[in-house]
Amino acid sequence: MKPQVHTAAAGLLALLLATAAPAQSIAALSLQEALAAALQHGASQVQTHSGAPPYQASAWLAGLPSVELSYLDSDQRYGTDEAELNVNLPFKSGRRRKADEALLGLATDLDELSLQQRQLYYSGLIREALWSYRVADIRRRFAADKRRLLLQLEQRQRDLLAASATSEYALLLLQTELVDVEIAQQQYLQAARQWLQRYQQVTGLDSMPADIRESAPPIDGFAPGQNPRLRALELAHSQRRQLLRANSAQASDWNLSLTAKNLETAGYDEQQYGLGVEIPLSGLDIARQSDNSEWRAAQRDYLLARDQLLNELRGSWERLLNERDALQQKQHLLERSEQLTTRIADQLAQLQSSNEIAQEIVLRRMMDAVDTKTEVAVNRALIDQNNVMLRQAAGISL
Repeated sequence: MKPQVHTAAAGLLALLLATAAPAQSIAALSLQEALAAALQHGASQVQTHSGAPPYQASAWLAGLPSVELSYLDSDQRYGTDEAELNVNLPFKSGRRRKADEALLGLATDLDELSLQQRQLYYSGLIREALWSYRVADIRRRFAADKRRLLLQLEQRQRDLLAASATSEYALLLLQTELVDVEIAQQQYLQAARQWLQRYQQVTGLDSMPADIRESAPPIDGFAPGQNPRLRALELAHSQRRQLLRANSAQASDWNLSLTAKNLETAGYDEQQYGLGVEIPLSGLDIARQSDNSEWRAAQRDYLLARDQLLNELRGSWERLLNERDALQQKQHLLERSEQLTTRIADQLAQLQSSNEIAQEIVLRRMMDAVDTKTEVAVNRALIDQNNVMLRQAAGISL
């Protein structure tokens, strides 16, 4: 490889490294602060309105009062002229009032649950970005270690070549390995930068928390009842049932009518006042078939959605548990392999054979030792990542 190409590649690596460096500027940032920033940043991206409902519900009135005015003018000389004023007040039935009270409580619960769902959603985005960045950064750091080792070996080989103590074969082999490492390092730097940008888009922050590990979730059993997604489904179904109840025929409104009438004839003027009440006979077991059909449809939709969500949550939980077991077993094997490759690399480094094929074996073993250390560190990060994703699957926010 030509020296100027080597220099250009090194410059590019330095530039990429500079773009990834800002992620370490704030070490005191906590995960909870990152989540709060994400919630605020997400809300600022859309036009926000007041959280108060636009309509004011009455505790007793089922609708707007109405006023009816009528006037009858007789065409007879001694006829009677009539003027009548009716005020109609629709009152809520007892069934509708109970349904409204239930709907008010459900609305409050749904508002609180909506915040929990947003927290869980943004927690998932933050966890994905943080741990994907961490894995890419680990690979980048070990690739940088491998590059430094190769540069040292390359310089040593150049000195041997200048002293005519070896041929150019070993130098070319080192330079080939160096190019491969620099390509991999650029890829890891690019991946880290992309995940940093993703984190910045979600939170609006320029820096990541230094400590991103979380405590282990409860794994003594699968408990989807605490997951905000399932609770939201159940509350939405309850809300739909209460709406059907409030709009059913048996919840028909009462109507109170206040009447004032004036009767006027020649030499005679009379004022009449009246009160009328219309009460539906809701005690009768009579309902519209459309209400029954919609009630059954709501129940079918809920049961299907609940089964689908439970299977999804259970599948994610079991998959992550299996993945955790596999990663832990792999970690034990990798740590044993790391010990062996380190000892092999130490032995090979002591070999001073002039055989160039033996030098190639030494180089390969040394690279394998670095690769094994990389996999140990990456697998350890994947175990921690699996832990936080178990918390995500359990519905636990940051």
